[in-house]
Amino acid sequence: MRRVLLLGALVLSSIALRAQSQLPQVLPVPIPGGFVNRFGQLFNLFSPGVGAGFDGLDADPQGINNFSGTVAMAYSNGQAIDSSGKTYQVITDIRVYQGDFIGGQKTFGGNGTTSARGHITCVEI
Repeated sequence: MRRVLLLGALVLSSIALRAQSQLPQVLPVPIPGGFVNRFGQLFNLFSPGVGAGFDGLDADPQGINNFSGTVAMAYSNGQAIDSSGKTYQVITDIRVYQGDFIGGQKTFGGNGTTSARGHITCVEI
């Protein structure tokens, strides 16, 4: 009986995870610009703040083009120690979005997209 209950719980939790992992119908479009990291990759983000490595207080904190909503962000800085005792410097940039946007929606019968309205709630780490 215990195995049947466990199996049932696993199936139900898998269904919930499957529903959460599906891509939205309307995908957000990233903002133009941003920064290039030391490996040459473009990140469509700005870093609001003052000091070296930041883009000033008026920099846009969100990375979604045509976005209307709420954005919360936090920077953290600290040390982490691995199992062998080696110390690492850890710096994080966490952003939370909730709101409406105009993005791209896949066009039927082709590889193109059309503009469409969408809603998003997500965390960007």
